[in-house]
Formats: sequence, structure tokens, C-alpha cells
Amino acid sequence: MVSVMRADGVFFRKGEKITVVVLMLLAGLFLAGCHQDEQVQKARPVVKTMRVGMEADSSDRTYSGVVVARYEVQESFRVDGRIDMRLVDVGDRVSTGQVLAALDESDLRLSMESAEAEYKAATSNRRQALTDEERYAALLARNVISRSEFDVRHLAAEEARGRLDRAERAFDLAKNRLRYAHLVCSTDGVVTKVSGEAGQVVAPGQSIVSVAKDGELEVRVDIPESQIQNLKDSPAEVTLWSSEDGRFHAVLREISPSADPATRTYAVRYTLRETNASVRLGMTAILRLSGRAGVPAALVPASAVVDQGRGEGTGVWGVDPGTGRLSFRHVTIERYTERGAYVRGEIADGDIIVVAGAHKLDKNMEVRPITSSQEERR
Repeated sequence: MVSVMRADGVFFRKGEKITVVVLMLLAGLFLAGCHQDEQVQKARPVVKTMRVGMEADSSDRTYSGVVVARYEVQESFRVDGRIDMRLVDVGDRVSTGQVLAALDESDLRLSMESAEAEYKAATSNRRQALTDEERYAALLARNVISRSEFDVRHLAAEEARGRLDRAERAFDLAKNRLRYAHLVCSTDGVVTKVSGEAGQVVAPGQSIVSVAKDGELEVRVDIPESQIQNLKDSPAEVTLWSSEDGRFHAVLREISPSADPATRTYAVRYTLRETNASVRLGMTAILRLSGRAGVPAALVPASAVVDQGRGEGTGVWGVDPGTGRLSFRHVTIERYTERGAYVRGEIADGDIIVVAGAHKLDKNMEVRPITSSQEERR
């Protein structure tokens, strides 16, 4: 192998020269890669941001509903049978004790007559058993009969008494069933629905007439699940579609514990205060809920709100305009709207927050904020 002398006087072989050159090239590539990694690490991700504007959440919400009675009774027969006649129609005013409908009494009357005959027979049998018992008691006193013969008559009299009691109760029950053939109204009110017609065979407990009880009126509305929060804190007012001149104060009374499986809305009832004759059952009503004026909140896109979990809770990512460093700001969601969510908490008017890709960020990251107007110019 041939040795070569460098300019500085150091000798090395040709094979060693090639090895040194390779090592120098590898070192150059390594340093270039480190420099490139350093440049990549220094690159800051671009995020879409917006400037927060605090405002009083005083927006009103309106819902369509219907005027209903607070109490509605489903009147039904207590016995089965065929309806012979119906005496009321929808809209009729009824009072307590008024007959609403009647069943065919033929079978019920036959049952009562059969029970009556059984009761009379049991009465006669009881009278005969008592007479026999008294006669055998007199014979026993004169020692004409044995004690066992008297006991037989005594037990027969006891059995006759039990049969009479059973027949008496069966007779009373038969008379009650005959009386139940007339459907009697249990309250004062207005007929809102009729579910039975003459000639129809009905079962016990089947609704025949619905009666709205006189008293308080309510408005029933269906509210989406996204707007069910804060109903108790929102003042309510009701107007009628037929006449918007009249305004009635309403008080929240009931929120359904479960949503309708088809519409995913909750049935909510508001009690009307100080109504007049113009408010009638079934009218279309407009419920207006007023927002809580004076409570500052920021309207932000729903994509800006993130749930960190692990005890961090719900919040938004705030951006330092000078350094671009992120900080997590805890917020409370007041309510959702079609435009986004009203939030308040660790944010102030003029703060810059991230509105897109917030779930991919982390604390103390440095980003390059870009507003919507800058993004459109690009």
C-alpha cells in the first residue's frame, strides 16, 4: 500500500484517506440533521383564533305551545259491557254527578236478580236452621236427644249464617255493578275528548270521556335538550296566537324527567297566572323566555370549548399575543345556541382564544395565531 504525505507533513496510506473522507461526510450529515431538527422544533403551528367580546346574555327565546288544563280526568266504566248511549260531546260543560254515558243493563240486571234470589234462599235457610237449633236445644235440656245431635244442628245453623253473609255481599256487589253501568262525572269541567260510541264494547278502566277540571290553566311546550338549562332562572311570559294584546305571567311548574324518544325534546309545563275568559283550552300559545340581562358572557364557536378531563374541566385555549404561548382558561357554559356557546369564566373582553383544532393542543405550546380575515386573504 502506498503512503502519501499531506501538506502538513503527516503520512497516511491511501486506504486510510478514504476512511477519513467517509467519516467527515457522515459527520457533516449528522450536523446538518441536527440543525434541521432544531429548525423543525422551532417551527410554531398555525392556529385559527378570535378575539373575545363579552356581552350581556339577554337574548329572548320563544316556543310554541298549547293551553291545557293542569288536571285532566279520564272517566271510565268500572265494569265491562256494551255502550248503550253517550250523553255528552266534546266542548260540553259537565258537573259532578252528571251521567256521561250508560251501558246496556240487561246482563248486569240478570246478575243482580240471580244474586237477589240466592240471598232470599240463604235467608230462608238461615231462618230454618235457627228454628231447628232452638228446638234441639229444648230437647237437649229435657235429655231427649244426645249432645252430638244438638251439635249437628248448631253447626248447620252456623253454616247457614255464613251462607247468608256470602249471599248478602254478592247481592250488594251485583247492585253496585248495575249502578256502575252509568258513567258519572267526578268533577266540574269541560269535555276535551270522547273515546267511546254507542254500540262499542268496552273493558273496565278504558277511557271513555276526558274531562279538563276547572281551575288553573297551563301552557305545555316542547323544548330541545340543548336549551333545557337555566329554565328556572328565566322569566316567562305567554301570549296567545289569536290575540297578542293579552300577556300573561307564567311560572315554571314541571319539566319532564325524560326526553321524547322521537323528537328528543322535553315536555315543559308553565302555569298561567291571572287569566281571563279569552284563554281557552287548546289555544296556541307563544312562550317567551327572557335572558338574564347583566350577566356578561362571550359567544364562542362550539369547537373552541374543550373538556380536558383529569380534573381540569371545561375551558378554552388562550393565546398570548406577544409570545404565542397557550394557556388553559377555565369557563362555564351558560347555554348553547345555533351560533355557538355562551361561556364565562377565566376570560375577559379582548382576549384571544383558539377556535379550531383546540383538542390537539397542550399547555405551554407556542403557536402562530391567524384570524379569520387573514385566512380568507390566503
